[in-house]
Amino acid sequence: MQFMPTLLPIAILLLAATSGNATESITISRVDRVPLLDGRCAADEWHAATLIELQAKASVYLMHDTESLYVCAKGKPEDYTVIDLYIERAKTGSLHNLHASAQLGERTLTGNQWADFEWWQITDWGGFWVPYAGEEETEDGTRTRFLKGSGRELRILRRKFEGDAWTMMIRLAAIAHPDDPQAKFVIPQKAVETNKATWARFEFEQ
Repeated sequence: MQFMPTLLPIAILLLAATSGNATESITISRVDRVPLLDGRCAADEWHAATLIELQAKASVYLMHDTESLYVCAKGKPEDYTVIDLYIERAKTGSLHNLHASAQLGERTLTGNQWADFEWWQITDWGGFWVPYAGEEETEDGTRTRFLKGSGRELRILRRKFEGDAWTMMIRLAAIAHPDDPQAKFVIPQKAVETNKATWARFEFEQ
């Protein structure tokens, strides 16, 4: 497997990050080639990325250049693969949630409550959302269909959040699992979306 050289060190770092101490870190690979955000998460574009493997054959790829962080969330052919990035703005301490499903949206934490998403009102980031795939008739009437099997690919400009290391949590949802057809997985494993102390430190490789 072409990704095998990265699997062992990333697995070790991920285990360290689950301790609840955000000072533990995961290093994000630096690359020179910018990926095409087309939902394919093509191996030739993401082979140099930091790879984190999750249950149910889901995975997250992370890489960066001087201007941007690139994220690929990949599931199985039967998955919709929804991703949420939770990121602290170091200068203010504010917490932000960037979301990609059938829509792109952003919200912030106020006290212990997340504000409502502002759909399509996004700044300094974008990506490939779950594509519309027509409509189908069901017992409950007409229902919108969305394309399964594509990946969520995001680009976040590094100027949006300061520093060479970001405190973050990543959540993948809509992943088919034997015990749950809509399973969710988080990085770090025990992270809580309203408690940045349980998140991990993601460092940009120099």
